[in-house]
Amino acid sequence: MFVGLDDTDSLSGGCTTYLASLMMDKLGLFGDSEPEDDASLPKNRKFVNYPHLIRLNPNIPYKTRGNGAIAFWVPDGMVDKARELVFKFVAGQARLDEENTNPGIAFVRDYSKLMLLENLYKKAVSEHVTLREVEKIAYEIGAEIYGFNNGRGVIGALSSIGATLCDDHTFELLAYRLKKNYGLEKKIDIDSVRNMNKRMFPKVFDSIDPQTGQLLLTPKGYDPVFCGIRGESAQEVNRAWNMIKIQEEIERIQIFVSNQATDAHLREKKIKQIKPYDCVTVKGVVSKKPTTIQGGHVLFGLQDDSSSIECAAYEPTGEFRDEVKKLIVGDVIRVSGGIGKHTTTINLEKLEILQLAENTKKISPLCCDKSMSSAGRNKGYKCKKCGRRLGPEVAIIRKTKRKAKLGLYVVPPRARRHLTKPPHRPG
Repeated sequence: MFVGLDDTDSLSGGCTTYLASLMMDKLGLFGDSEPEDDASLPKNRKFVNYPHLIRLNPNIPYKTRGNGAIAFWVPDGMVDKARELVFKFVAGQARLDEENTNPGIAFVRDYSKLMLLENLYKKAVSEHVTLREVEKIAYEIGAEIYGFNNGRGVIGALSSIGATLCDDHTFELLAYRLKKNYGLEKKIDIDSVRNMNKRMFPKVFDSIDPQTGQLLLTPKGYDPVFCGIRGESAQEVNRAWNMIKIQEEIERIQIFVSNQATDAHLREKKIKQIKPYDCVTVKGVVSKKPTTIQGGHVLFGLQDDSSSIECAAYEPTGEFRDEVKKLIVGDVIRVSGGIGKHTTTINLEKLEILQLAENTKKISPLCCDKSMSSAGRNKGYKCKKCGRRLGPEVAIIRKTKRKAKLGLYVVPPRARRHLTKPPHRPG
């Protein structure tokens, strides 16, 4: 049986991954091996027995922080025990008294219809999915879903089971604090993290921001998570964990396999096809030059053969904005990012410069050994000394060297979303 779980936490604390870790421990599913051969598993599917940490669409407005859901696999002999345990933990530890906490549970036994769930996941990670859609799919495949409060958590619970992670995946080791330390400053030897990062990158990544030196593996917030170490394999994140020096007692650790850092959320679309809350990749031509507005945000126009849209690189993206500022009208680019409630702006995660337009500058012709002055807009030039006038066609066109370079540019780790693939990863 597959178990899906979502939305047990709140903005003030709690953690769905922590509940999953407790459940895995109670069930003896420690996530250190692959499941034994099971004839009931669908052909051409291989499910690793680490719990799945599945990030869903980061643009959804009613998400809680990282919009992560959990799925894990339970052998046939443990199904009843698992069902009882899941209800017990959700009822006892989810933040049910919080207004925006709406836990969901999903149980799936019929693997023959798993493709429907895979399609659901692909939509839930990239677009907006309604509760009604999920209820319909659950009915079609005979899945059991249980919602608490308004029940919205069943969307993530059922969708997470559809993420088989066959195409690409990463791993994250999460370490959890003792309850007495929740909300307190996290005690960690920063030099040991720097040393680990130097030795383990790129197999382990997003531990430190390279430009600012900011520590990224210790999240802020009043919750059980002490740190999260992301990497390409379970062995590598575990090795990295053993290299850093923790200066407070840790309750437990749990390794998850995840869709983080895979670009699973991005879908190639025409501008006219974009809907609210989409995660998109769009190829087009720069139609309005970049301008910097109050707050340090940089905006420019993009158009394709279907429509036009505004693109925004926000202040927290730091040096990424410097590459955006180098664009000029006519550049052919591909951008990736998220859409909010209104389909007027792409909030940039990536910029790929495919073709550079020529940057030209008009130079006034010479007369009487001096540059002629403008005679007015589109009226040509005049010489102040002799009074001679020439048409606008005599202007000298000079090409200027571009600062922009072809290539892919990604927002820095400190501003990167969970799903965004770092530039060092394959693909």
